[in-house]
Amino acid sequence: MKGPAPGLRLLVVDDEAQILELLDLTLGLHGFTVVTACSGPHALDAARHTTFDVIVMDVLMTPWDGFETVRRLHAALGAAMPPVVFLSGLNRPEQVPGLVTEYLVKPFRPSQLVESIRRVASSGI
Repeated sequence: MKGPAPGLRLLVVDDEAQILELLDLTLGLHGFTVVTACSGPHALDAARHTTFDVIVMDVLMTPWDGFETVRRLHAALGAAMPPVVFLSGLNRPEQVPGLVTEYLVKPFRPSQLVESIRRVASSGI
């Protein structure tokens, strides 16, 4: 298994603290630099101050769901918007026009998430 590109920075967004902590630890062990956000508004704030290579986004969150959060991020960041890997317990993929996205249904193996991150990061977006 190949390692991630050096310096690959991820924004990981989930409103469940335990899942956010688990994703932070798991992705960090795979060599990614991880910044976490516990909500859509926090993600928007983080993305305005830091450049990310990939966003890992939970779908079922409040006050904004993952799709609404990504729409707002895209509106704020424009061409600087990184690709997104959506995570959800629902098998209901939704694409956001103009963005490279992947959709993983929970539960998934850490290796599946790592491969999805690599795939979207290498998409050239």
